[in-house]
Parts: sequence; structure tokens; C-alpha cells
Amino acid sequence: MQYKPLGNAVAVVLASMVGLAITASIKPIQAETSDDAAREIAARVSEEADSVAQPEPAVRSDVAKVGEPASQQVETLSEVEIPAIAKVFPHTADDRQAATVYVRNIPVLTFLGEVVEAETTKQSATEQRKLAANKIAPPDADQPLWKANKLVAEFNQLNRTGEVNGEEISVRWEDDLYIIEHGEDILVTLDDDAILPDTTGAAAEDALQATNRLRRLLGQEEAGPLTLVADLPAPPKPEPKQVVAYGGSFYEQGEASWYGPGFHGRTTANGESYNQWAMTAAHKYLPFGTVVRVTNLYSGAVAVVRINDRGPYAHGRVIDLSAAAANVIGMDGVASVRIDILN
Repeated sequence: MQYKPLGNAVAVVLASMVGLAITASIKPIQAETSDDAAREIAARVSEEADSVAQPEPAVRSDVAKVGEPASQQVETLSEVEIPAIAKVFPHTADDRQAATVYVRNIPVLTFLGEVVEAETTKQSATEQRKLAANKIAPPDADQPLWKANKLVAEFNQLNRTGEVNGEEISVRWEDDLYIIEHGEDILVTLDDDAILPDTTGAAAEDALQATNRLRRLLGQEEAGPLTLVADLPAPPKPEPKQVVAYGGSFYEQGEASWYGPGFHGRTTANGESYNQWAMTAAHKYLPFGTVVRVTNLYSGAVAVVRINDRGPYAHGRVIDLSAAAANVIGMDGVASVRIDILN
């Protein structure tokens, strides 16, 4: 009974010593294992880091190059920021495929293509709008949308570079075509498939209007309008009205006019002094002194006059009566008449 506590104490001391020995033997192994794992992980991380491409440092676009003025650098950057001034609107016109070029929201030119079926007109226009939005040109260079996109790209490029001068945009005629040029470069050729959007019906007038719109809209400064197409031939002289002879007398039919106060007392083409109260008239080519009968086709009234002057020169007129003769046949302005030669 006396030795039992002592035995217990000895057992506790021995157990503690054994635990310390075991712990001391385990810790070096754990430390060695942890160090090896750490070195292996570090090696793998280093290998992966070496295999990843390092990003190149960003280059500031606003830093001027050595030897290049800062003002020039700013100008180069501003060119990139210039917005487009031209665009395309695909549509149909008189059942034909069409694409109109707008410059600064002003219609300048319309390109026309083939006739499309009525039931597919809406679908075709929609498809063309999608192509224009995606900047995808049809493979056929004869298609209006392809032509319009090509011209729009050229207009926008000229505007970005500032290389267009409105005063150098001109138009000339060649082989029934109207060619719009910038300097020596052809911009577009107007023909049956390239027209003014709001056509006047006169080819020369359309060409002038299209050219003047480009002179005003494309140039850095507005250029004055042109009034003539270069190399355009003079229009042919109108053919004389048909003159026939029947029933032994000369016959001609057309519009008659009259002249009076502003010419009274002046010298006529045959050397006489014009008297607006005399029964005389002017004709383009009948011999002086010829006596003719003038009949108002509306009222049937008749006047006999003598030719002593030349005219009229207004389009469509066949004879110019004195004030007295006009009064006899009841003219108020112009009248449709028949002319018969009496002698």
C-alpha cells in the first residue's frame, strides 16, 4: 500500500520521456518533408511563370516622336477621329434596285440597277439595307449598292485626309456622258444608271447640280457654283416649222403674238419706221412686202397684213402682228392662227 503512489509517479515520468523521444524523432521528418514540398511548388510556379508571355508595355499615343513637332502628332491623331460624312441608303426607284449617296445628309447621286419583281421589292430593299449596315458589298460590281459603297468610301477618305478642294471639282461632257472630276481624278460618271436623286429631266442640268453639291459639301471650304459643263456641244438649231402650199396659197399654222408700244417709231428690218397702228407683221423668212391673211382659229376673225419686219424669236411663235392687226382678230396675248399668202 505504501509503494503504490510512487509506482504511479514513476510510470508518469517514464511515459513523458518516451513521448518526448517520439516527438523529437517525428518533427525532423515533418520539417524535411515540408521543405521539399515547398521547393517543388516554387519550382513549378517558376516554370509556369517563365512560360507565360509577358505583355508588352503600353505605348502612349500622345507622346511625340523624337524630332517630330508636337503639332504634327496632334494633327495625325485628329485625322483618325474625323467622322464619316457620306453614307448609303439602299431603296427601289420605279421598281429598280437603287442606292442613293448622301453627303452631310444631302442626297447627291442615285445609282440604279435591274428591275425587281413587285413582290420581292420590299425584301430586296431590306436585304440591301442590311448589307449597307454591315458594309458588305455584293459581289457584282454593276450592282447599285456596290457602286454607292465604293463612292462613299472614297468621299470619306478624301474628307479624312483633307485632300479635297471644292474648287477643283468640275464636270465635263464626253461621248454623251457627264464626268465629274476632282483635279485629274474621276469621281463618278453620270449616265442612265447614275443620276441626280431629284432629277430635273435634263442631263446637263442634273450634272451641274450634282457637281455643285459636291463642290459645296466635300471641300474644306465652300466653292462657288458652276454654270456650264465643259466641252458640252451647242444644242442643234431647231428645225423650221413645216410649210406647205395648198389651194394656190401659202399655209402655215401656229401661235401668233403681237408687239406695240415699246417698238413704235423704231426702224423695222426693211428700213421702215414701225407704226403699231398700221396693218403690218413680222415673219422669220417671208419676203418683205408679202401680203398674208391671218385667221384666228378660235374666233374665225381675219386680218390682212403686210410683212415688213423679222421675228418673232420666242419659241413656238410663227408671226408677230402689229397692235392694230392683233386688235382686229381679237388677240389678247397669243392666239392660234392660220396664215395664207395672198400675193
